[in-house]
Amino acid sequence: MLILSGHEIDQCLPMAAAITGMKEAFAVSSAGNAEMPNRTVIPLGNESDVAIFMPVHIKDSSRASVKSLTFLPDNENSDLPIIQAVVLIFDLLTGAPVALMEGSRLTAIRTAAGGGASVDLLARKDSNSLAMLGSGKQARAGIEAACEVREIKSIRLFSPTPGNAQKLANDLSDTKWCPKVHVMNDPDQAVRDADIVWTATTSSTPTFSEASVAPGTHIVGIGSFQPSMIEIEPSILESASIFIDQSEACWSEAGEMIAARAQGLLDADDVRELGEIVLGLHPGRISDEEITVFKSVGIATQDAVASSIALDKAKSLGVGTTVTL
Repeated sequence: MLILSGHEIDQCLPMAAAITGMKEAFAVSSAGNAEMPNRTVIPLGNESDVAIFMPVHIKDSSRASVKSLTFLPDNENSDLPIIQAVVLIFDLLTGAPVALMEGSRLTAIRTAAGGGASVDLLARKDSNSLAMLGSGKQARAGIEAACEVREIKSIRLFSPTPGNAQKLANDLSDTKWCPKVHVMNDPDQAVRDADIVWTATTSSTPTFSEASVAPGTHIVGIGSFQPSMIEIEPSILESASIFIDQSEACWSEAGEMIAARAQGLLDADDVRELGEIVLGLHPGRISDEEITVFKSVGIATQDAVASSIALDKAKSLGVGTTVTL
């Protein structure tokens, strides 16, 4: 069995390949070509602490995978990762486990790549400014994904923890691909006039106001993944064009969508899956004035495709540690 560390995942899952892979993952889901049960969520005592298990088999694939993760928000106080995860891959020809991957880094990349796929498919082609709300691993990966698919010239960053935002801005200043990041003191100031607004938080309250969103904006919501989390003001969803990763998952877990439906602002007919655009079943954005939203809670086909890309690349590069169980 091959073991890949987080650092090795970075080597074997480049953002460009991950974005292409996420389009495939969403298309597979929308086409019904995956066996993907609802993820199992197990409370771990504290109200916010959970363990999550996400199995999947994409039809005609020779592999099956399961991601296991824990979400412990209080870990941040101990300088530990909030999300810790592993992905286990099985070879279906033999039934043997063939790879075990560090899942936190894989999750960060594939989640951001999913948002990047939505930017590529839905944001205006001339989009060049990004507002990022959040300052963790998902925020950094999201900035990279947006820069991969659009020529981003301006980035405004807000976090309720200003020190973390400044640290991220400083870290990104050492990269060649990222323009200067401006740390903002107010989320609406960050969002105002941005072509792309990206939320990468686990906030239980909206991270910016509806009034700050300009016509033609594309909004990416990839941080929240439980009904109690609401990153995007539900009223925004009433007039925007809404795209999601997978219907059943989002109606069960996306807090903003659940709240918007409860308030009579949104119903199932108003929402389309991003995979429908990939499959040619929906045109996506239809005008430059349209506000588009991509809401994702993360689905197992993303992990399956991302881990498969990483495994194939690791084999070609001779990366990883082989162990016998």
